[in-house]
Amino acid sequence: MIIKIHLVPEEGLHLEGDLPPSILDVQEPLYRFEQPVHYNLDATIPNQRSLLIRGRLTTTVRACCVRTLEWFDFLVDVKEFTYHNSEIQSDEVDLTPEIREDILLALPSNPVLPETKPVDVKPAGKTRGKDDIWRKLDQLKIR
Repeated sequence: MIIKIHLVPEEGLHLEGDLPPSILDVQEPLYRFEQPVHYNLDATIPNQRSLLIRGRLTTTVRACCVRTLEWFDFLVDVKEFTYHNSEIQSDEVDLTPEIREDILLALPSNPVLPETKPVDVKPAGKTRGKDDIWRKLDQLKIR
């Protein structure tokens, strides 16, 4: 998404629309990026060579649950997207890397279906006390 600085008036510019999922450019086995990225942004120029953009990014991502291996829709909602550049060198600013980064950072590293029950980490049957954990090590004879 490229912003042309000369098109941003003094009072600011409101930008709203959709970007193709291809801007995310990710080959990740846990995620499929099939839906467009919706943006709702406000661009302002606080001073002569500075650009401030704030707003919201949303998209729906297909995620694979790490517990059940089922695919489900995961809503990504970046409510406070912010971009600030205080030293603009040209008339164009490409926001694509920043949009991509904020969306990818909003994804969990291990997606889990919301209705999936937590994994039981206790061993089945016998429960151990604190002392049982160290008993074998206490019997170890080191020369």
